[in-house]
Amino acid sequence: MAQRPIFQWVLLVALAIIWGSSFALTSLVVRELSPASTVFLRNLLACLLLFPLALLLRRPLARGKRLWLFMLAMALIGNALPFTLISWGQQRIDSGLAGILMAVMPLVTAILAHFFVPDEPMSRHKLVGFFIGFCGILVLLGPSTISAVSLTGEALLAQLAVLLAAVCYGLNTIIARRKPASDPWSTSASVLLMAACMIWPLAAFTQGFSNLDHLTGLPGLNNIDDFSQQTLLAITLLGFICTGIATVIYLKLVTLAGPSFVSLINYLIPVWAVLLGVSFMDEIPRWNHLLALLMILGGIAVSQRRQLKTALKID
Repeated sequence: MAQRPIFQWVLLVALAIIWGSSFALTSLVVRELSPASTVFLRNLLACLLLFPLALLLRRPLARGKRLWLFMLAMALIGNALPFTLISWGQQRIDSGLAGILMAVMPLVTAILAHFFVPDEPMSRHKLVGFFIGFCGILVLLGPSTISAVSLTGEALLAQLAVLLAAVCYGLNTIIARRKPASDPWSTSASVLLMAACMIWPLAAFTQGFSNLDHLTGLPGLNNIDDFSQQTLLAITLLGFICTGIATVIYLKLVTLAGPSFVSLINYLIPVWAVLLGVSFMDEIPRWNHLLALLMILGGIAVSQRRQLKTALKID
């Protein structure tokens, strides 16, 4: 039986919450670990969780050369490369600016889907909805964040790195939709294992801890006592939840709802960040927060009006 459309919205919001929390966790971890070591560890921990769960749930293993080629592409384009680019970029630019740059993903995805996914042509409503949502991100983060855009030096390279990561994520949603049918649990575990293997050489030859130069072997696994408890907790949550469980939800959602729908998550993540600040950090919402929320939700409503009508049973 096909899942009702409302279930797709639940999965999308859940994924936005999980991935939205990962930016703060990453910022904590890269204080003591290099970006490459952070990516390696989060993928390794995700594998250690998903492979036993797949076996426990008796999920079928991935089979077929074509499927494995698609998973290899997903490991590189959807995981190893963008994770590393974002971790490196976040060391040099503010998270707010990174959020603006990542907000181009829905438009990139919609353009790619128009050419590579037969049932997702570009429409006027999608284009207008994505534009309204992007403007909502700009309003949410404010003029000070926008003014931080740099056209020179290392900051420019960091901005381009995050932009390239957004393009990678958009392309990955197309690859995930076009791949042969497979179980999301075993597929996620396999993709994350391949991503960990890809990033291991880079992690092994970069400084694991920001303040230690004697780290050898598997990056981040030796001298574990040198980690702060905060970093240990953050990397564990990044691996198990923000990488492992999130990848399963992501693959399931792409199959159910398609790339363009999933790409809307980049509009919801900044909203979640603001809600976290208001709920747990005693931050006071400003007028631009409320206006941005209305614009983002309005943009989603315009671009996904057919799905909303179905979900709400509007004739």
